[in-house]
Amino acid sequence: MKYPLISIILPVFNGELFLREAIKSCLDQTYLNLELIIVNDASTDTSLQIAESFARHDNRVQIITNSTNQKLPVSLNTGHRKAKGEFITWTSDDNVYQRDAIENLYRTVISRGVDIVYSEYLIINDEGLITGRSHLKQIEFLFFTGVIGACFLYKREVYERNRGYRENLYLVEDYDFWLRALKHSKYYKIDNPGNYFYRFHKNSLTIKMNTNGDLKNKFINNLRKLYFDFFNSIGIENQKLLVEFLIDRQLNGPNRSIIAFQKGFLKDIDKISSSLIDFSGDKLKQLILIDAYETLLKNKKHHNLAVLFNLHRTAKTELLRLPINRYLAILKKCMF
Repeated sequence: MKYPLISIILPVFNGELFLREAIKSCLDQTYLNLELIIVNDASTDTSLQIAESFARHDNRVQIITNSTNQKLPVSLNTGHRKAKGEFITWTSDDNVYQRDAIENLYRTVISRGVDIVYSEYLIINDEGLITGRSHLKQIEFLFFTGVIGACFLYKREVYERNRGYRENLYLVEDYDFWLRALKHSKYYKIDNPGNYFYRFHKNSLTIKMNTNGDLKNKFINNLRKLYFDFFNSIGIENQKLLVEFLIDRQLNGPNRSIIAFQKGFLKDIDKISSSLIDFSGDKLKQLILIDAYETLLKNKKHHNLAVLFNLHRTAKTELLRLPINRYLAILKKCMF
């Protein structure tokens, strides 16, 4: 049996601390027909020298060096343009593949007849010790957060249909990519967390965004832009309301808004869902309505008959799916 070429793209900027381990995990795969494209984004440390030391001994390694620091989305597109594989993935300079990860991802794409697979993963610290695991949710949660995570594989056509990563959306370029792929590609989640090790450390971009105000503001602004662009292409009534709701949920979690009670909102969800591949609008509505019910119960300002009226006007038959004790609790809060 002939196995197709798989391209792994590894962007790096000043990643010398863990880069050697990351590269080795790519080259030690049980799946042998692969190429590793390292995009050195104008590193000023020894990242380039580390990459070159591997390239001298393994002709599967290719190196591209940006003359100036271009950031992740540009480096990803640069790597994809060089890639020759029928299937593509990318990884980070501080993360590590399990030896059979690529083989497992490839076999799942083929056996499930999908375009994109994504996998649970283990979380490690600076020393490589396991400190936890991911708990990725169903694809309908993608509107709320980046459920795809760090370990994935997709057909080359996914990248081509998306026309690449959007280079003006630094910090949310991958989230934007996965959202847009919902319009044309099928996803499948692998529950096994042993394919990949995600390193959580003080210099990771996730930590920096939480401590650097400028980075966080850029993240929020680009998140708002991607949502508006995504929903503009669908043409929904409550666009601005939905965008602000989703941003708030990304930043603060559920139970802060009852947007679901807005007139026409659930019709908008139906319209959005009908434009997506292999996606359940009913599941998405249920998630949003569960948020709304919990918000109603926990926030006294919503305990009134007007909210109860809006709940019935908007949710209608969706209310029948509520456990009876939950519905009675809502009635009690709003009427007494």
